[in-house]
Amino acid sequence: MADVNNEQKPENEIDLSGLGSFDFTPAWAKGKPDDASRYARFEGHDERPPRRDGDSARPFREGRVSSRPARPAMRRDGDNTPRQEPRRDGERPRRDGERPRFNGPRREFIAPLDADVRILPAPKDIGVIINKIKSTHLAYPLKQLAYFFLDHPEACVLRVSPRKPKGGEQPADINFRQCKACGAVMFSDADLAAHILATHLSDYYAAEEVACDPPKGAFTCVAKCGLTGELLGPPNLHGYDARIREMLRTRFPDMSEQAYRARIEMVRDSDVIEQWRASAVKKTIYKKKGEADAPAMEREAAEAEFMRMIAPSLMTAPKSVDVTADVALKSSSKPFLFACRDAIQRERRFPASLFYALRGAFHHRKLEFFRANDTRGPEFVTASKPTVLDTAHAIAELTAIVQYVDAHQGTTAAQLLTALAEDDASKAADVRAHLTWLAEKGYVIAYANGTYSSPAEHPVYRQPSGQKTPKTEAAENKPKPETAAEPPKAEEPTPEVAAEPAPEVAAEPPKAEEPKIEESKKEEVKQDETAAELAE
Repeated sequence: MADVNNEQKPENEIDLSGLGSFDFTPAWAKGKPDDASRYARFEGHDERPPRRDGDSARPFREGRVSSRPARPAMRRDGDNTPRQEPRRDGERPRRDGERPRFNGPRREFIAPLDADVRILPAPKDIGVIINKIKSTHLAYPLKQLAYFFLDHPEACVLRVSPRKPKGGEQPADINFRQCKACGAVMFSDADLAAHILATHLSDYYAAEEVACDPPKGAFTCVAKCGLTGELLGPPNLHGYDARIREMLRTRFPDMSEQAYRARIEMVRDSDVIEQWRASAVKKTIYKKKGEADAPAMEREAAEAEFMRMIAPSLMTAPKSVDVTADVALKSSSKPFLFACRDAIQRERRFPASLFYALRGAFHHRKLEFFRANDTRGPEFVTASKPTVLDTAHAIAELTAIVQYVDAHQGTTAAQLLTALAEDDASKAADVRAHLTWLAEKGYVIAYANGTYSSPAEHPVYRQPSGQKTPKTEAAENKPKPETAAEPPKAEEPTPEVAAEPAPEVAAEPPKAEEPKIEESKKEEVKQDETAAELAE
């Protein structure tokens, strides 16, 4: 009998022994593999590093490497060369497309002062304007006068008062402190005293530099300013603290004394000590102004006498303050500064407060008002009431001027002289004199821009030849449609003649709408009362 292992296989039979064994048992029927075989393919890999603060919460996936190359950071100035961004200690590198994190201190929000701010014209300056109107007999637009005061902060007064409570609210508790000398506003007695001492000591005491003997004694060190390199003197010398206060007052007013003392260096070099000794041969003395026999004193003695004798008379604690705009915008108090700045910005958009204050002051001084062109036209103020001239009882020269102005509304003095004087110097002088008299009596309206119109319910107001209003410029710059209905009729050409120079207050009107008087009657009465007090 032949051996089974040595049995010969048919030639056409396929050998499947190289494929291994096949197990067709279902997965649920198989036994659980041991942990060693289950995680064998992960042997040799490093453990997951611990996650640091600030890392993303996305799970870490071992063994996965992105096939996309890292994109270098590009510069904003157009240079595409990669740059190495600095990193703080412990900060992870920034990923592509990730925004930088703000790790610095956040700015504290400072709210404006809870107060009412009204803008009024300065009494002295409004008196100058009234005298100018009466002397020139010109018609000035109220809106331009309001912007004239806004353009001159020293002529604009801000009246700041605690905000009035609404309903059951409590009124704002604001402790105003004001300097009588310059009008500066503070909110504590200490701040006001420091301001008066630093600003107004020189108004009452004269400083003089005199020669003195060099300091005597043995000094082991000398203080040196770490910011400027100046020698301040030995710390055990009389007047060392006064020298530090002087440096803070004159060189570093925004720096605290503690911070400045931390920057002082002590030098123990004998050559530096002798250098300071040689330079300390002058000192500054103070004498009270207005007194010939006033004794000389040092800075500390002068400050003590000033704070005791003079400073109390310069301090006041009002319930509301009146301060010029230029002083208010230099205030060291941020809430007060923000409240005043916001009020001025609102007034520039719509000058209602100044408009009604000026109108009340002019009305108190018996000036005349009228609106040009129509009922909603710009309002003007003048010293003479517009009156129609009775040409039947007037001389020929006056009649000719009035008739020419009636026929040429918005004409200029140069155009009128060219038409009536005919290059005759003596006749031109007579025409100019008659024109001035007609403007003073109100028979001809003389505008501040150099044009003339006839008296009427709504006199004509135009710009001189060659000048364009903001509305006209905007209309000309506006793109025209390709197909227009009917082209506008061209105006009659006027000779290009230079207009007479206008007064300073007659500036180009800003781009702002005219305040509506009818919608604010209560505010008008309130402003009239305030402006009447200013005009007195």
